[in-house]
Amino acid sequence: MNREEILEALNHDLRSELAAIEIYAAHARALADDPLSEGIRAILAVEQRHARDLTDRIRALGGTPAEPGGLETVTGRAVGAATAQADPVEMLRLELSEEQQAIRDYANQIAAIMDNDETVELLTQNMEDEMQHARWLKAQIRRLSRAG
Repeated sequence: MNREEILEALNHDLRSELAAIEIYAAHARALADDPLSEGIRAILAVEQRHARDLTDRIRALGGTPAEPGGLETVTGRAVGAATAQADPVEMLRLELSEEQQAIRDYANQIAAIMDNDETVELLTQNMEDEMQHARWLKAQIRRLSRAG
C-alpha cells in the first residue's frame, strides 16, 4: 500500500470506530445488567482510544482524519438507538459482528502494508483489542443464552 492507500484505509477504520462508539454508547445506556453494561462501557473506552490513535496516525502521515458527526457517526447513532430496545443477546450479536468486521479489516491492512511499521503496529494492537472484545462478547452471548 502506498501512503494515500494507507490514509484511505486508516480513515475507513476511523469511520468504523466512530460508528461503533455510537452503538456501544447506546447499548451501555440501555442495558440494565450492571456487569454487562460495565463490560460494554469498557469496550467503549477502548474504541474511543482507537479513534484517537487513528486520528493521530492519520495526522502524522499528513492526512486529514474523518471527523465525528459524519455519516458513520449518524448511522452508528441510529443503529444504536434502533437496537437499544432489542434483547441484550441481539445487541451483543450486533456488536460481535462489528468486532468481527474490524478484525478482518485490520488483518487485511496489516497484510497489505509493506513499509510502514508504525502503522502496522497500531493496526496490530487495535486488532488484538478487537479480538479480546469478540471473545468477551461471545462469552456473554453464551452466558445469556443459557440463562434464558
